Amino acid sequence: MKRASLGVLALAAALAPYGAAPAMAADLPPLAPKAPAMAPVPTPSWYGFFVGVQGGYAWGDDSVETSTATGIYAPELGVTIPFTIAGEPKGGVVGVRWGTNWQSGPLVLGTLSDFSWTDIRSSETLTLTAPGLTRANTAEQHLEWFGTSRVRAGYLITPNLLLYGSGGFASGSMEVTVANTAVGVPCGVAGACPRGTDDTFRYGWAAGVGAEYQVGNWSLSLDYIHYDLGNFNFAYTDGISPDFLIASTRFSGEMVRGAINYRFDWTPWDLVAGRRP
Repeated sequence: MKRASLGVLALAAALAPYGAAPAMAADLPPLAPKAPAMAPVPTPSWYGFFVGVQGGYAWGDDSVETSTATGIYAPELGVTIPFTIAGEPKGGVVGVRWGTNWQSGPLVLGTLSDFSWTDIRSSETLTLTAPGLTRANTAEQHLEWFGTSRVRAGYLITPNLLLYGSGGFASGSMEVTVANTAVGVPCGVAGACPRGTDDTFRYGWAAGVGAEYQVGNWSLSLDYIHYDLGNFNFAYTDGISPDFLIASTRFSGEMVRGAINYRFDWTPWDLVAGRRP
Protein backbone atom coordinates (compact mmCIF):
# COMPACT_ATOMS: atom_id res chain seq x y z
CA MET A 1 0.00 0.00 0.00
CA LYS A 2 2.80 2.36 0.83
CA ARG A 3 4.42 1.80 -2.58
CA ALA A 4 1.02 2.28 -4.34
CA SER A 5 0.43 5.61 -2.61
CA LEU A 6 3.87 6.84 -3.56
CA GLY A 7 3.24 5.90 -7.19
CA VAL A 8 -0.07 7.78 -7.27
CA LEU A 9 1.60 10.91 -5.87
CA ALA A 10 4.40 10.70 -8.40
CA LEU A 11 1.92 10.33 -11.26
CA ALA A 12 -0.10 13.30 -10.07
CA ALA A 13 3.04 15.42 -9.88
CA ALA A 14 4.03 14.40 -13.40
CA LEU A 15 0.59 15.25 -14.82
CA ALA A 16 0.24 18.57 -13.00
CA PRO A 17 1.73 20.76 -15.80
CA TYR A 18 -0.76 19.25 -18.28
CA GLY A 19 -3.93 18.84 -16.40
CA ALA A 20 -3.83 20.22 -12.91
CA ALA A 21 -2.61 23.72 -13.76
CA PRO A 22 -5.38 24.37 -16.30
CA ALA A 23 -7.93 23.16 -13.80
CA MET A 24 -6.58 25.48 -11.11
CA ALA A 25 -6.47 28.46 -13.56
CA ALA A 26 -10.09 27.78 -14.48
CA ASP A 27 -11.03 28.18 -10.83
CA LEU A 28 -9.49 31.73 -10.59
CA PRO A 29 -11.77 34.78 -11.09
CA PRO A 30 -11.43 36.53 -14.49
CA LEU A 31 -9.11 39.54 -14.72
CA ALA A 32 -10.80 42.97 -14.80
CA PRO A 33 -10.78 44.52 -18.30
CA LYS A 34 -8.12 47.19 -18.83
CA ALA A 35 -9.53 50.74 -18.84
CA PRO A 36 -9.22 52.47 -22.22
CA ALA A 37 -6.64 55.29 -22.40
CA MET A 38 -8.13 58.80 -22.02
CA ALA A 39 -7.79 60.93 -25.13
CA PRO A 40 -5.96 64.25 -24.46
CA VAL A 41 -8.21 67.33 -24.29
CA PRO A 42 -7.47 69.50 -27.37
CA THR A 43 -6.08 72.97 -26.63
CA PRO A 44 -8.23 75.73 -28.18
CA SER A 45 -6.57 77.43 -31.13
CA TRP A 46 -6.41 81.21 -31.47
CA TYR A 47 -4.80 81.13 -34.92
CA GLY A 48 -6.70 82.84 -37.70
CA PHE A 49 -8.44 85.91 -39.04
CA PHE A 50 -11.29 87.48 -37.07
CA VAL A 51 -14.01 90.09 -37.60
CA GLY A 52 -16.39 91.62 -35.10
CA VAL A 53 -18.80 94.40 -34.16
CA GLN A 54 -18.10 96.75 -31.29
CA GLY A 55 -19.59 99.55 -29.25
CA GLY A 56 -18.53 101.67 -26.32
CA TYR A 57 -17.88 105.10 -24.85
CA ALA A 58 -15.13 107.73 -24.96
CA TRP A 59 -14.26 110.82 -22.96
CA GLY A 60 -11.57 113.51 -22.82
CA ASP A 61 -10.47 116.71 -21.04
CA ASP A 62 -9.61 119.12 -23.87
CA SER A 63 -11.43 122.42 -24.44
CA VAL A 64 -11.75 124.75 -27.41
CA GLU A 65 -9.19 127.48 -26.72
CA THR A 66 -8.90 130.97 -28.15
CA SER A 67 -5.15 131.38 -28.06
CA THR A 68 -4.59 134.46 -30.22
CA ALA A 69 -6.53 137.64 -31.02
CA THR A 70 -5.35 140.60 -33.09
CA GLY A 71 -6.43 144.21 -33.48
CA ILE A 72 -9.86 145.04 -32.10
CA TYR A 73 -10.27 141.55 -30.59
CA ALA A 74 -7.05 141.57 -28.57
CA PRO A 75 -8.32 143.64 -25.59
CA GLU A 76 -11.47 141.46 -25.39
CA LEU A 77 -9.60 138.17 -25.06
CA GLY A 78 -10.17 136.85 -21.56
CA VAL A 79 -12.77 139.57 -20.89
CA THR A 80 -15.77 139.14 -23.22
CA ILE A 81 -14.14 136.35 -25.26
CA PRO A 82 -13.20 133.31 -23.11
CA PHE A 83 -9.84 131.63 -23.25
CA THR A 84 -11.47 128.17 -23.00
CA ILE A 85 -14.95 126.85 -23.74
CA ALA A 86 -16.72 123.56 -24.57
CA GLY A 87 -14.43 121.25 -22.60
CA GLU A 88 -14.58 117.56 -21.63
CA PRO A 89 -15.97 116.00 -24.82
CA LYS A 90 -17.63 112.59 -24.50
CA GLY A 91 -19.97 110.29 -26.35
CA GLY A 92 -20.80 106.89 -27.78
CA VAL A 93 -18.83 104.80 -30.27
CA VAL A 94 -20.04 102.01 -32.59
CA GLY A 95 -18.23 100.22 -35.41
CA VAL A 96 -16.39 97.15 -36.67
CA ARG A 97 -13.04 95.49 -35.92
CA TRP A 98 -10.84 92.92 -37.62
CA GLY A 99 -7.41 91.36 -37.23
CA THR A 100 -5.15 88.32 -37.38
CA ASN A 101 -3.73 86.04 -34.66
CA TRP A 102 -0.60 83.89 -34.67
CA GLN A 103 -0.10 81.55 -31.73
CA SER A 104 2.94 79.95 -30.13
CA GLY A 105 1.96 78.08 -26.99
CA PRO A 106 0.43 80.58 -24.56
CA LEU A 107 1.69 83.57 -26.59
CA VAL A 108 -0.68 85.17 -29.10
CA LEU A 109 0.68 87.86 -31.43
CA GLY A 110 -1.17 89.68 -34.16
CA THR A 111 -2.78 92.79 -35.57
CA LEU A 112 -5.96 94.62 -34.57
CA SER A 113 -7.74 97.28 -36.63
CA ASP A 114 -11.06 99.05 -36.19
CA PHE A 115 -13.32 101.75 -37.61
CA SER A 116 -16.03 103.53 -35.61
CA TRP A 117 -18.65 106.20 -36.07
CA THR A 118 -18.51 108.42 -33.02
CA ASP A 119 -20.56 111.04 -31.22
CA ILE A 120 -17.70 112.35 -29.09
CA ARG A 121 -18.53 116.01 -28.69
CA SER A 122 -18.85 118.99 -26.37
CA SER A 123 -20.79 122.22 -26.86
CA GLU A 124 -21.26 125.27 -24.64
CA THR A 125 -22.66 128.81 -24.69
CA LEU A 126 -21.01 131.30 -22.36
CA THR A 127 -22.11 134.94 -22.00
CA LEU A 128 -19.51 137.42 -20.75
CA THR A 129 -20.03 141.12 -20.04
CA ALA A 130 -17.65 144.06 -19.83
CA PRO A 131 -18.49 147.77 -19.57
CA GLY A 132 -20.30 148.67 -22.77
CA LEU A 133 -20.26 145.20 -24.37
CA THR A 134 -21.78 141.76 -23.86
CA ARG A 135 -20.84 138.76 -25.97
CA ALA A 136 -22.60 135.40 -26.36
CA ASN A 137 -19.78 132.92 -26.99
CA THR A 138 -20.62 129.47 -28.40
CA ALA A 139 -18.37 126.60 -29.40
CA GLU A 140 -18.64 122.94 -30.31
CA GLN A 141 -16.05 120.25 -30.95
CA HIS A 142 -16.99 116.94 -32.52
CA LEU A 143 -14.95 113.82 -33.38
CA GLU A 144 -17.03 112.36 -36.22
CA TRP A 145 -15.28 109.05 -36.92
CA PHE A 146 -12.26 107.24 -35.56
CA GLY A 147 -10.06 104.27 -36.46
CA THR A 148 -6.90 102.47 -35.37
CA SER A 149 -4.37 100.01 -36.81
CA ARG A 150 -2.43 98.36 -33.98
CA VAL A 151 -0.17 95.44 -33.22
CA ARG A 152 -1.03 93.41 -30.15
CA ALA A 153 0.73 90.85 -27.99
CA GLY A 154 -1.03 88.70 -25.43
CA TYR A 155 -0.68 85.82 -23.01
CA LEU A 156 -3.22 83.04 -22.37
CA ILE A 157 -4.09 83.07 -18.67
CA THR A 158 -6.25 80.02 -19.42
CA PRO A 159 -6.66 78.27 -22.78
CA ASN A 160 -9.78 80.42 -23.36
CA LEU A 161 -8.77 83.76 -21.78
CA LEU A 162 -6.31 86.15 -23.44
CA LEU A 163 -4.90 89.29 -21.82
CA TYR A 164 -3.10 91.63 -24.22
CA GLY A 165 -1.50 95.00 -24.82
CA SER A 166 -1.76 96.95 -28.08
CA GLY A 167 -0.36 100.03 -29.76
CA GLY A 168 -0.16 101.73 -33.14
CA PHE A 169 -1.65 104.36 -35.43
CA ALA A 170 -4.93 106.20 -34.95
CA SER A 171 -6.87 108.49 -37.28
CA GLY A 172 -10.05 110.52 -37.22
CA SER A 173 -12.18 113.25 -38.72
CA MET A 174 -13.14 116.23 -36.57
CA GLU A 175 -15.03 119.53 -36.74
CA VAL A 176 -14.86 122.68 -34.60
CA THR A 177 -17.32 125.60 -34.64
CA VAL A 178 -16.90 128.82 -32.66
CA ALA A 179 -18.70 132.21 -32.54
CA ASN A 180 -18.31 135.36 -30.40
CA THR A 181 -21.43 137.44 -31.04
CA ALA A 182 -21.84 140.95 -29.61
CA VAL A 183 -25.32 141.14 -28.06
CA GLY A 184 -27.43 143.98 -29.46
CA VAL A 185 -24.85 144.98 -32.10
CA PRO A 186 -25.66 144.40 -35.80
CA CYS A 187 -23.33 141.92 -37.52
CA GLY A 188 -22.62 144.58 -40.15
CA VAL A 189 -20.45 146.35 -37.59
CA ALA A 190 -16.79 145.38 -37.72
CA GLY A 191 -15.87 143.04 -34.87
CA ALA A 192 -19.47 142.36 -33.87
CA CYS A 193 -19.87 138.74 -35.05
CA PRO A 194 -16.65 136.80 -35.55
CA ARG A 195 -17.39 133.14 -36.25
CA GLY A 196 -15.83 130.17 -37.97
CA THR A 197 -16.19 126.45 -38.70
CA ASP A 198 -13.49 124.08 -39.87
CA ASP A 199 -13.04 120.35 -40.19
CA THR A 200 -9.98 118.24 -40.76
CA PHE A 201 -8.53 114.73 -40.86
CA ARG A 202 -5.73 113.85 -38.46
CA TYR A 203 -3.32 110.98 -37.77
CA GLY A 204 -2.06 110.15 -34.31
CA TRP A 205 -1.44 107.20 -32.01
CA ALA A 206 -3.34 104.86 -29.71
CA ALA A 207 -2.23 102.35 -27.06
CA GLY A 208 -3.96 100.28 -24.41
CA VAL A 209 -4.83 96.90 -22.93
CA GLY A 210 -7.62 94.38 -23.32
CA ALA A 211 -9.05 90.96 -22.58
CA GLU A 212 -10.70 88.39 -24.84
CA TYR A 213 -12.57 85.20 -23.93
CA GLN A 214 -12.98 82.58 -26.67
CA VAL A 215 -15.40 79.66 -26.97
CA GLY A 216 -14.98 77.75 -30.21
CA ASN A 217 -14.67 80.28 -33.00
CA TRP A 218 -16.62 82.97 -31.14
CA SER A 219 -15.19 85.41 -28.60
CA LEU A 220 -16.12 88.36 -26.41
CA SER A 221 -13.57 91.14 -25.92
CA LEU A 222 -13.12 94.32 -23.91
CA ASP A 223 -10.65 96.86 -25.28
CA TYR A 224 -9.34 100.05 -23.60
CA ILE A 225 -7.12 102.62 -25.34
CA HIS A 226 -5.78 106.11 -24.87
CA TYR A 227 -5.78 108.00 -28.17
CA ASP A 228 -4.18 111.27 -29.29
CA LEU A 229 -4.80 112.87 -32.69
CA GLY A 230 -2.85 116.03 -31.95
CA ASN A 231 -3.81 119.71 -32.13
CA PHE A 232 -6.22 121.34 -34.54
CA ASN A 233 -6.34 125.13 -34.94
CA PHE A 234 -7.77 127.62 -37.40
CA ALA A 235 -8.22 131.38 -37.78
CA TYR A 236 -11.61 133.08 -38.06
CA THR A 237 -13.02 136.60 -38.31
CA ASP A 238 -16.28 138.45 -38.93
CA GLY A 239 -15.69 138.89 -42.67
CA ILE A 240 -15.50 142.66 -42.35
CA SER A 241 -12.56 143.46 -40.09
CA PRO A 242 -9.06 142.37 -41.13
CA ASP A 243 -8.41 141.34 -37.53
CA PHE A 244 -8.83 137.70 -36.51
CA LEU A 245 -8.83 135.14 -33.71
CA ILE A 246 -7.32 131.65 -33.60
CA ALA A 247 -9.26 128.73 -32.07
CA SER A 248 -7.58 125.45 -31.24
CA THR A 249 -8.24 122.16 -29.49
CA ARG A 250 -6.57 118.81 -28.97
CA PHE A 251 -8.45 115.66 -29.86
CA SER A 252 -7.35 113.09 -27.31
CA GLY A 253 -8.98 110.94 -24.65
CA GLU A 254 -9.88 107.51 -23.35
CA MET A 255 -12.01 104.90 -25.10
CA VAL A 256 -13.53 101.62 -23.90
CA ARG A 257 -15.29 99.22 -26.30
CA GLY A 258 -16.81 95.78 -26.01
CA ALA A 259 -17.02 93.48 -29.04
CA ILE A 260 -18.38 90.18 -30.35
CA ASN A 261 -15.95 88.46 -32.74
CA TYR A 262 -15.87 85.45 -35.06
CA ARG A 263 -12.53 83.81 -35.91
CA PHE A 264 -11.81 81.91 -39.12
CA ASP A 265 -9.18 79.13 -39.04
CA TRP A 266 -7.10 80.81 -41.75
CA THR A 267 -5.37 84.13 -42.33
CA PRO A 268 -5.18 86.29 -45.47
CA TRP A 269 -1.58 85.12 -45.86
CA ASP A 270 -2.81 81.53 -46.13
CA LEU A 271 -5.14 82.54 -48.97
CA VAL A 272 -2.37 84.44 -50.76
CA ALA A 273 -0.08 81.40 -50.48
CA GLY A 274 -2.88 79.05 -51.58
CA ARG A 275 -2.84 76.95 -48.39
CA ARG A 276 -5.09 76.27 -45.41
CA PRO A 277 -3.68 75.32 -42.00
